[in-house]
Amino acid sequence: MKVEAVEAFPISVKAEEKLKGGTFTYNYYHTVLVRATCDGVEGWGEAMTRAEPRPTMILAKEMAKLFVGKQLEGPSEAWNAVWRDLRLRGHTRGTDVEALSGLEMALYDCKGKLEGKPLNKLLSRSPKARVGAYAGSLFESRGPLEDQVERVLAAGLAGAKVKIGFGPRKDRQLLKLVRNLLGDRMLVADANCAYDVKTARRACTLFADLDLAWLEEPLLSDDWDGYEKLRARNPVRIGAGESWFAGDFGETVRRRLVNVLEPSVSRCGGIGTECAVGRVAAKEELGFSPMTGMNSAISLAASIHVASTVPSIGVEFNPFANPLQTELAVGIPEPKSGEMEVPSGPGLGIEVDMKFVRRASTQLP
Repeated sequence: MKVEAVEAFPISVKAEEKLKGGTFTYNYYHTVLVRATCDGVEGWGEAMTRAEPRPTMILAKEMAKLFVGKQLEGPSEAWNAVWRDLRLRGHTRGTDVEALSGLEMALYDCKGKLEGKPLNKLLSRSPKARVGAYAGSLFESRGPLEDQVERVLAAGLAGAKVKIGFGPRKDRQLLKLVRNLLGDRMLVADANCAYDVKTARRACTLFADLDLAWLEEPLLSDDWDGYEKLRARNPVRIGAGESWFAGDFGETVRRRLVNVLEPSVSRCGGIGTECAVGRVAAKEELGFSPMTGMNSAISLAASIHVASTVPSIGVEFNPFANPLQTELAVGIPEPKSGEMEVPSGPGLGIEVDMKFVRRASTQLP
């Protein structure tokens, strides 16, 4: 396929809800959307950003110069060219890799459309038609947790993730309340790197009777030694990976730092990287759950496709207000009985609304 053009759009949408975690507050939904044109066909990708999106947009445009105008066998050829260029400069983590993730995703969408195949059938000979789905995330700052759990159950989701990180005792109170409301459904606790090792150990002791599916990111994302200490003799399963990049997963898996791997397709390096992490997780008998969080419908669609090709616990689905998921695109099926159907159209299987893209790209704070 010949890459004819690549565009990048910095997106900012004001958050209407109060979203406060233990280590952050959301005022805006930020991201960068990438549109590639290959042989006359458009494909979309997403490059995660949680702050100012314009630097990521600039990086994506600069990286694209390495392959725009060239005939490619597939997305991996472009990815390898950019990755080699990044490695020469030591830029194998952070914003550069997020930009690369969006570029590669857009090329995969193009390839699927050109071949008339949904993404999961490009990645696997026998993908599943449905994947597990749970709610992410419940915030105490949003309002009564009882109302949020009711929304989760009405949406037909298998369980929920709860934002914690306010201190072990406060966190236990939040989790205990949600556990009572969910019954025996899946419950994930997300600390967003709020604890040190000592505090995380105390929290795990307090959480031991709550039957957590896992505790996500209790420590700083690159505290490898801390995760190794925490993993030993821990009554709670530990998850991480949403803040890890392509080169991080080999070391963390080798040292078996966590029980559940949670790569973000718009950050880790893209679809190829997330698929590779899923295959490694299966080989090493680790859990695998693609992170989507506050990302857009583009990352959600890609994550659903990937999760259908490897053994997966399921994907996050946000049943609450997020315009990037509810207004940007159409084509993602609604959850039902704790599962979601994989979009069946070619490529990612979704249709992006350019009116929304143009409007949201002019609302930068």
